[in-house]
Amino acid sequence: MPISSTCQITVDGSPLPLDIAGLLTDACVEDSQRLPDLFTLRFRDVGRTVVKKSGAKIGAKVEISVQTVDAASPVLLMAGEVTAIEAEFDSAGTFTVIRGYDPAHRLFHGRRTAAYTQVTASDIVSKVVKEAGLRVGKIQSTTTVYEQVSQCAQTDWEFLEALAREEGMDLWVREGKVNLGPPEGASSAPAAGGPGQRVPLALRLGIDLLRVRTVVTSAQQVKEVEVRGWDVKSKKALTATEPAKTETVDLPEVSAQKLAGIFGNKKYVSTDVPFGVQAEVASAAKSLAREVAGSFAAVEGVVRGNPELSANSAITLTGLGEPFDGKYTVTSSRHRFDAHSGYLTTFTVSGRNDRTMLGLAANGAGPGGPRGPVIGQVTDVKDPEKMGRVKVKLPWLDDAYVSPWARTVHAGAGNERGWLVMPEVGDEVLVDFELGDVRRPYVLGGLYNGVDKLAKGPELVDGGSGAINRRSMVSRLGHHIDLLDQKGKSDGVTVATSDDKLMLTLDAAGTKITLHSDGTVLIEGSKGIVVDAATSDLELKGGKVTIAGQNGVDLSSSGGSVSVKAQTQLNLTGLTAKLEGSTQTEVKGGAACTIKAALVQIN
Repeated sequence: MPISSTCQITVDGSPLPLDIAGLLTDACVEDSQRLPDLFTLRFRDVGRTVVKKSGAKIGAKVEISVQTVDAASPVLLMAGEVTAIEAEFDSAGTFTVIRGYDPAHRLFHGRRTAAYTQVTASDIVSKVVKEAGLRVGKIQSTTTVYEQVSQCAQTDWEFLEALAREEGMDLWVREGKVNLGPPEGASSAPAAGGPGQRVPLALRLGIDLLRVRTVVTSAQQVKEVEVRGWDVKSKKALTATEPAKTETVDLPEVSAQKLAGIFGNKKYVSTDVPFGVQAEVASAAKSLAREVAGSFAAVEGVVRGNPELSANSAITLTGLGEPFDGKYTVTSSRHRFDAHSGYLTTFTVSGRNDRTMLGLAANGAGPGGPRGPVIGQVTDVKDPEKMGRVKVKLPWLDDAYVSPWARTVHAGAGNERGWLVMPEVGDEVLVDFELGDVRRPYVLGGLYNGVDKLAKGPELVDGGSGAINRRSMVSRLGHHIDLLDQKGKSDGVTVATSDDKLMLTLDAAGTKITLHSDGTVLIEGSKGIVVDAATSDLELKGGKVTIAGQNGVDLSSSGGSVSVKAQTQLNLTGLTAKLEGSTQTEVKGGAACTIKAALVQIN
């Protein structure tokens, strides 16, 4: 019987011409819980006419159905589009191979960068799918609202699959529609049929199962999983713990937790994603618990062609013996048609361990985030939480992308203390990411470049020795603090305004302190001010010098004389005035001496 009597193919809505259908030597349809479905059609093509007569050009719509004796009409296996055409020439003959995927393959085309703010995972999936020109199927709503989720140089599929994985869900395509939801629970599998009764998804060894390999393993099984994170706002650790259970394998005699208990009930602790919200930690813990537990059992089996056996279908296996008899959720399936074996269906149960080539390639691609410090440019400093955070754009990555709020690094930062130096909008900065996650950026510091020059001041580097002569702290307006280390020249500390009209200089070479102001210098002390020159001279100079005391003024000298001189007139005035010498007093006038009072007493 020709393959075309079982495998029926349409291209852009039209069945294959009979002469072309008769050239089909084998066909294969593969599906997966977490990858686009694919098809391969192989034709013997001596005259090189298959492509032209079938209309199977790249981009053509292809539907592959199967007609079985149990079904009144063909059952659709896959709807996709042609993505590749191959020609083979060898000793076996000339062949044309047509390959394609379901529409989700478009999510693998290109890498892009985008940011999604104040959204749930389900919102993001719907948005990205629509932007890719695909139809949205059943999208299960998620509840965690993310402040910002970043797609950083990733394909849409890598981005959405990672997002679904964090939510403990799968992303798949059925009948041209993209869906998001949890995997089908194994417990929904049908009960095994009685003697002579055939149940398509209840498979019996020796009757339905032609070949099967099944494994139950305790490898890497744990009693529970714990996911940890850090809440920046509350400055507290975040934790969530979930028992290691899976809905994709249901075996009466064994479970992941039972196997873990044999070797000590260990815990799996995950810290590789820097979660910052309790809801994210809780969701990740549930997803990780399912993922770890789902790997304790695996199955690979072959049955006579069964179109109902597909990825995400729940099946019952019997006749395998303990502990293998039970219920499983299919991870992937392959429907193959050829002249030698007819129609066979191969299926696998592997949890999240996708063993297909496309799956291995996708898993190895990584999240696409930066792998180390990168260059950024500050775009916003108005942190609504007032925690000194900034937003940055990454011009090397994308023109429009702006990061989530990035924490900034400050020396000695702590509770109301530290060296607070914030970058300005437009500054070039060095950015790093917590555990490589683009959602958690940190600004390490600012950078000079060809436009943003070094602060002006004394020569920075000694031309002879190469020593650094100056360390400076300069504000946006140019006010500066300079630590000067040029021996014999500029050695000390300078604090000055941008125009140098106010300046404090500590001269280490001359052991001198200079305070300069082009305006007024005001020195105040609520409990007193002491100016002490020890045994050296103390000099006060000014156009006019005024000394005023609210409770009195004392002028005294403990080791010498006190001289009061005026170039013109000297006035000493008081309510009472007293001039006294303990041994001798002399009052002398150069030309005349006048003493006046209503009453003058001498001796």
